[in-house]
Amino acid sequence: MYQLFIGGNYVDGKGKKIDVINPADNTVVDSFCSATKEQAKEALETAQETFKTWGKTSVMERCRLLSKFADLVEEHQDEISRLNSLETGKPYGEAYGDTGFCLNVLRFHAEEAKRVYGTTLNDYNSQRGSVYHMVEKRPVGVVVGHLAWNYPMYNAALKIGPVIGSGCTAVLKPSSQTPLATLFLGKLIREAGIPDGVINILAGSSSELGYALNSSTIPRLIGLIGSTDTALKVMSDSATSVKRFSFELGGNAPTIVSESADLAAAADTVASMKMGNSGQMCVDHNRIYIHESVYDQFCEMMLERLGKFKVGQGTDEGMIIGPMINQSAQKTMADLVEDAVGKGARLVLGGKIPEGMPEGSAFFEPTLLLDCNRSMKVYQQEIFGPIAALSKYSDYDEILAEAADTDGGLSSYLFSHDTKEIAKAVEIFNSGEVLINVDGIGDVEFLPHCGIGNSGLGCDNSLWSLDEYFELKRVKIIP
Repeated sequence: MYQLFIGGNYVDGKGKKIDVINPADNTVVDSFCSATKEQAKEALETAQETFKTWGKTSVMERCRLLSKFADLVEEHQDEISRLNSLETGKPYGEAYGDTGFCLNVLRFHAEEAKRVYGTTLNDYNSQRGSVYHMVEKRPVGVVVGHLAWNYPMYNAALKIGPVIGSGCTAVLKPSSQTPLATLFLGKLIREAGIPDGVINILAGSSSELGYALNSSTIPRLIGLIGSTDTALKVMSDSATSVKRFSFELGGNAPTIVSESADLAAAADTVASMKMGNSGQMCVDHNRIYIHESVYDQFCEMMLERLGKFKVGQGTDEGMIIGPMINQSAQKTMADLVEDAVGKGARLVLGGKIPEGMPEGSAFFEPTLLLDCNRSMKVYQQEIFGPIAALSKYSDYDEILAEAADTDGGLSSYLFSHDTKEIAKAVEIFNSGEVLINVDGIGDVEFLPHCGIGNSGLGCDNSLWSLDEYFELKRVKIIP
């Protein structure tokens, strides 16, 4: 039975018992008792009290402790990754990679926080003599972080790194579907010598905990990795005081494969990303447009590549994709395929729940749909699963305008070696990330991951993310 982490101690949740289910075999990994709204209040008050001293701790000390915490995560990487694999259903290799992302982010912030500078200006033209102006960066205060289930360790690090580096304190709430590895981090936080109350970790019902955390007047910054609908609910619940928001939300990423593209490289990139984490990535290729002159060739390449992937779990060997997070997500995949085929798409691979898997598991076959169009749900909404939906185009300008026509602007992709096409894409794609001939993974720690429109506010990763954890203080001095 797992416990909550409040004020540097593990404590029992006082709410209902919740089982954490492995979606690969429908078995119970472990369980925990949910935090209550009273415990959410306690965690917030603990973070608020701790901030009074922690916020004045020297940056070198904060970075030393963050580095030590990262070292401990690395020492326990196997244990954390096994737990991550069990609660998410990820193949072990993917879970290990998630912990690797976590380490990169923690180590980046342990160094970057040392380079947060203020500004001093000397006004020699003042009628009252020399006047000094200082602009300082001060930690914003208590942070609430709502974490998604798809990359538990990476998502946790995206909050823990800048919180500790900046001198803030936090209450983190991992998804109740995948809280175990995140709760385990409490042990390492304590072992690293990070003061009690700097990082608090709650798990439980979003309907109860979410409102209790967001509606409190204690948090100064609320971070969310989740859906647009959830972000709107968070903002509504938070309107009890003036707060900052840092939201990384969903997308509907367009991908254009031009006639000038390196088709083999494009197919490798699209196929590996579509199957990575079973397609459960917000930056994944969603609407894939192929120029008519290379459409048939590219479709064959995709069929060949996707056909090499097999569903599996744990340490299964080969090109393995794990299950969806739950059976509801699995059903969504089946519904998307049914809708697309009913509207004229050709199903050439997969498209169903695989046979021979454990009863109650949430696997879905690698799927390839051809001849898709805007009337289909696979083009209207974020797929978030192992379905590649392809269509052909003839006019680049027309398809670029269609690709950019979305409320969600997180990632956009172009595979082309035509400089005019590239320039147009950079200008017209209305997304926080425009990726040309590359995937959307890597360099996670020093480049901003940000969305436009309904895909987010602010960013994760990089020095720009760290800036969100500070507020400015202007000081004017006449000697």
